[in-house]
Order: sequence, then C-alpha cells, then structure tokens
Amino acid sequence: MEQSYFEKLNRESLETIESYKKKSQLFTTKRTMSFLALLGAVAVAYDMNSPWPLLAGILIFAYFFHLIRGHSRLHGDLNYELNRNEVIKEYIHRFTGEWKSFEDKGNDFLDRNMTQDNDLNILGQSSIYQFINTARTQSGRRLLASRLSPKPLEPGELKLRQEETAFFMTRVEDAIKLQAISRQIPLNHSVQALLDYLKDRRQDPASFINKLIFIMPVAALILLGAGLFNLIPMEASIVLFIIQLGLALVSLGKNAVHITPLYRLNKELIAYCQLLYAMEAMVTEKKGRIDPAKIREAMKPIGELGKLCALAEVRHNFILLFALNALILWDFHVVRMFIDWQKKYGQKLEHWLNIFYEAETAISLSVIGHIRGDAIMPELLDNYDSKPHIEADSLNNLLIPYGESVPNSIILNPSLNIITGSNMSGKTTWLRTLASSCVLAYAGAPVCGKAFRLTPIHILTSIRVNDDLASGISTFYAELIRIKAMIEAADKDIPILAVIDEIFKGTNSADRIVGAEAALKHLSRSNLITLVSTHDFELCNIKADQVPVNNYHFEEHFDEDKILFDYTMKEGPCRTTNAQFLLKLVGIIH
Repeated sequence: MEQSYFEKLNRESLETIESYKKKSQLFTTKRTMSFLALLGAVAVAYDMNSPWPLLAGILIFAYFFHLIRGHSRLHGDLNYELNRNEVIKEYIHRFTGEWKSFEDKGNDFLDRNMTQDNDLNILGQSSIYQFINTARTQSGRRLLASRLSPKPLEPGELKLRQEETAFFMTRVEDAIKLQAISRQIPLNHSVQALLDYLKDRRQDPASFINKLIFIMPVAALILLGAGLFNLIPMEASIVLFIIQLGLALVSLGKNAVHITPLYRLNKELIAYCQLLYAMEAMVTEKKGRIDPAKIREAMKPIGELGKLCALAEVRHNFILLFALNALILWDFHVVRMFIDWQKKYGQKLEHWLNIFYEAETAISLSVIGHIRGDAIMPELLDNYDSKPHIEADSLNNLLIPYGESVPNSIILNPSLNIITGSNMSGKTTWLRTLASSCVLAYAGAPVCGKAFRLTPIHILTSIRVNDDLASGISTFYAELIRIKAMIEAADKDIPILAVIDEIFKGTNSADRIVGAEAALKHLSRSNLITLVSTHDFELCNIKADQVPVNNYHFEEHFDEDKILFDYTMKEGPCRTTNAQFLLKLVGIIH
C-alpha cells in the first residue's frame, strides 16, 4: 500500500471521530433535559397526587435509560475509532521515519549471547522489531521476538508461519481492526498469573459448603421476609446475616486465592472476547495455527470467564463487597462458579489464547507487506543436500524507506566472499540486508526484493563488536571470541552463513592481515557461506582449498567537492579509497 492510502484512512477516521463527538454532545444534552423532565414529573406527581404525572415520569425514565445505553455504545464506538486512528497513524509513521519513536523496542528480549539481535538490528532501538511490532500482550511480543531468530527451521513449520502472515498481508483493514481492538489491552499485558493458578489449582471447597452457601442466604431472606411481616423478631434475620458476613470475613484469604487472578482481568478479557469475535468473522478456513473451529470453541468459555471477572471486580468496592457477602455469601458463589469453569475449560485456556498470540505475531510480520511495494514471500529450499545456498534478486533493506534503498542481487553457494569498498559505500548495509532477510524469512515474513530463496542455514555474525570493560575484554578480543564461535560451529558440519564486518578492525594492520588470513582459511569450508568486508586489499588475494573465493566491491565517484555513491555491489576487488578525500572535506588535512 502507498502512504496516500493510509493518509486517506486517517482523514476518514478523523471525520468519524468528529461525528461521534458531536453525537456524544447531543446525547449529553438529551440526558440532561430528560433528567430535569423526570424530576419535574416526580414533583408534579407528588403535588397533584395523580397517577398521570407518575406515568409520564416512568416513560421519561425509560427514555433516560435508553439514552444512557445509547451513549454508552457510542462511547465504545468512539474509543474504538480513536484506537483505530492511532493504528493508522503508526502505519504513516513507518513511511515518514517516525517509527523510531515507537515505545516498544523489544529491549526486554535482547539476549547478550545472541549477538545477531544487535548486529542485524533485529531488536532494540531502530530495529526490525520496533518497525513491525503491533503486539500488545507479553506473550504475543515474546512470540514475535522468538520468531525473529537466526536459527533455521523446517519447511513445514515455515509454511504454517507464511500462511498466517500471507492471510493478513491481503487484509489490511482486518489487520487494522484487530490492532485497534487490542489497544484496549495495556502494553505487555499478561494473563500468566491466571494460567499459573489454573495449572496449580487448590483443592475444591467441601461439598457441604457448596450446599450451605445456598441454604443460608435463602434462610436469611425468608427470615427477613417473616420479620417484615412481624411474624418473627427482625433480629433473627440480622443474626443470620451477621453470621454470613463473619463466614465471609474468616474465609476472605482462602477465597482471595481463587478470586485474585480474576478481578484484575475484567477489561482485558472483554477485549479478548471482542478479538475472538472479530477473528471468527474473518477466518473462514484454517491458516497456519489460526483455526476458526478453535476460535468458535473458545468464544463462549472466554465470554463466561469475562463475566466471572466482572463479578470478581466487586472486590474493588469494600462497602458493596461486605453487603453482598452478608446477604448472599457473594465470594463463595464466585469461587464456586470459577471452580466449575476450571473443571470444564481450565486446561484449554492457554491453548485458546495462543490463537490470538499467533494472530498478533502474524499481523506484525504482515506489516511489511502492508507498506512495502517490493514485499515478496521467500522460498525455503530443501534440495541442496544440506549445503548452504542463497539466491537474492534485487534485495532491499527493510529499514531504509521504500524507493530510497538500492537493491542488490547475488547467488551464493559454499564460498568465501571478500567485499571491499570505501567508507560509507554500503558494505555493512548490504551484509545486514542479506543476513536480516534470512531472519525475516525464517519468521514467516516477507522480505523486500523480487525473489529470495535459501536453504535452512545458521546465521552467525560479527558486525557490531564492543569491548566489555567490566569483564576486561577489549574490542579485538571480543571479535576473536565471535570468530572462534564461528569456527567451532563450522566443525559441527552444519550449514552456516558467517557474516563479518571489517575483520579484526581492533588491531594493527600487520597483525590484522595475518590473523584475518588464518581465520578466513578456517571459515572456507564446504558447509559455509562466508562474507567478509574489509579495507585490506591484501585479503582479496587469499586462497582457499575447499571453496571458491569471490571478490565484490562497492565504489564511489567524486564530483568537485562531493563524494557520491551508487551503493551497487560489483564483481571484483575495489581499487579506490576515500579516506583522504573525507579528511580534506572536514578540514583535517589540506
């Protein structure tokens, strides 16, 4: 979709919001007038001692109640449209570059040992995760982060993931609708406390208690009725009400064990119910793990659980809680209904919620297809006898705005590939583009280009290497550790894509060349595709026994006092440099 499409949606949404606000003001006026009319009717009925004004008052009250319900529905529609507008604006921000201010960067999923997350801008500030994520729940966010993995997967699993993503790629409006509904859920919301409770459920109350909680309130209400008709002393019912309140207070802690996981989830479960209803209308056949039969199975039980959460919310109001427990032993009834629900559905809840988490992840991945005109689904090849193979046709970087990035193509079999070029010519960006496209492919997401095919291949990187003062590790030693890990992985004879940016840049040129030649010979094997960028032209002449050595380069040209790049990768080694030109440009040398 073009940016203009979302701008049109934004204008239409703002018009709808303005219309709803005007209707809300009208409802407020009507409610005020009808309430005043109701007070007038009651006053006239009292003064005239006539039933007709009272009848009019009843009709006005009915109309007032109708206005309240209508206003409440309108308020819900307005909130939905406000959320929808926020979703649409986020799409526009992905075009304008403002997405880098999105709140959720996935920092809580960064793994210090998973260097690819940082090297390839998978997680963190200005990352792929920050760009595409639309998930609100903790489980949905975690699932998305786990899908953005450098580890390969089986074709069957990829097919499931791609089915889900492709479904939402062609349904932009449906994806926006689900995102708008889910914005009722607080960011990083979790139902884990409830799921943990269901897995470790306490013993059910004794059967006599379940009978007693019906017998005692009925008896108390009968005694109250008898007392009102002066058949027995009123104190009899009061004593029984006090006993009931005492039982509720004594059992307050035990009942809280059952009720606490519920009363914090009311609004969120309403949103889950709305999401399932919306998904049930959208999904007519199974897509990946999103099964309409499972959605229909889940709707009624989760709706019932939502009602139980609403009943449990009474605990927020201590006066009402005390009154209801004194009258009908409220807490005991909520616990009884919740335990009955657990027996029927408790073991299925996590599975049902996973359907929505799958949808959250699929929608996030489909965002690429919503905003990129060059989005295509990758193909996972399985006919290369476990040898690594990559075919990239006009591959672009997702994080560079569409139309601004320069596509590059390459076909890679087991080989050592040396990439040379001047500063800022595009070497590192291309390394990230290729490797991050593999990550997106494994996630089930589209990539940016004309075609992308690859075999299952492990992605190992050494790009953004930093020292660790706390551990006494220099930049050079940190890079050594990474390359040693690549060599050890290669020894396991698994297919690997090894990506190294400016190898051994943390040491002097003489040691760097000697060390790089030794390391690259270890990484020149029949189970590896190795890509290395460097400024050391000496490495272009390196020899390898098991695999071919290929040279590629990026170059620049000068126009008076300007340096210009075409960011297009070409075959052969580079023979130009721009460091002296840049030093002159900033005035360091003359």
